Amino acid sequence: MKYDVDKILENISNPHLASFARAAGAGWVHGESPSSALAPFAGEYAEALLKWLQSFESHGFSAGQIERMLHAIMASRRMIQPVVADLVVSGPEALGVPTADTYSVVQELFRAAQYEIVIAGYAFFNGKLLFERLAEQKTKRPDLRIIFHVDVPRKLGDTTSSDALVMKYASEFREKHWPWNPAPEVFYDPRALEHDSKARASLHAKVVCIDRKKLFLTSANFTEAAHQKNIEMGLLSASPYLAERVAMYFEALRADGRLRTLPFCKSGFHYISA
Repeated sequence: MKYDVDKILENISNPHLASFARAAGAGWVHGESPSSALAPFAGEYAEALLKWLQSFESHGFSAGQIERMLHAIMASRRMIQPVVADLVVSGPEALGVPTADTYSVVQELFRAAQYEIVIAGYAFFNGKLLFERLAEQKTKRPDLRIIFHVDVPRKLGDTTSSDALVMKYASEFREKHWPWNPAPEVFYDPRALEHDSKARASLHAKVVCIDRKKLFLTSANFTEAAHQKNIEMGLLSASPYLAERVAMYFEALRADGRLRTLPFCKSGFHYISA
């Protein structure tokens, strides 16, 4: 296929253009790279993007200059026509469809958080490997508010008391997912612990909301496999309107008690009746 090299950037979303800018600036891709090296950023437009890169290098542009130019292009896009949402596809590469692993997108959001991050997840596994950067950001910004919303499940046929299940989950969360101090705020939906299966409900959302400005909705749970290996799809939005609505929804559920706090604090565990 042939594409207008001068207009090739119009076919590349800002998240993929940002990834390309970092790769070009670091020298990971350049005019002598095979077109397949640019496929993760441009999919079926990889060959045209390579020719675009070669044309600027032939005019004496350095890697750093190309990176700065790409960032300027992204900035002008946001000023002229803000992008409502970009598709984030994780998994094996497919011809014509750029991919960006969920892990990279989420870690970049963690690093960008300034004052509030709202997270919702259904399943967590060895979360301390995923949340280390967020804990580091909390160290840099002590006023950063980190709010998790999790599912505390009751397995089929389990007659354990709700209090005991909540305490067990709280202990495992601190041990396996957030071993650092201070602890974040963690809320759960008590309906997930109903003994009557017909009344039971799950907190199944997978969300990362940053400073009520950026929102990532994804199919991925907070596990290494989901973030780095599985086929997952999500939408990354820079719409403050959407981010604010999601943050306010969870805020309202917390405020009226429909979501409850896990019983732990930074110095240890203390009992709060579920």
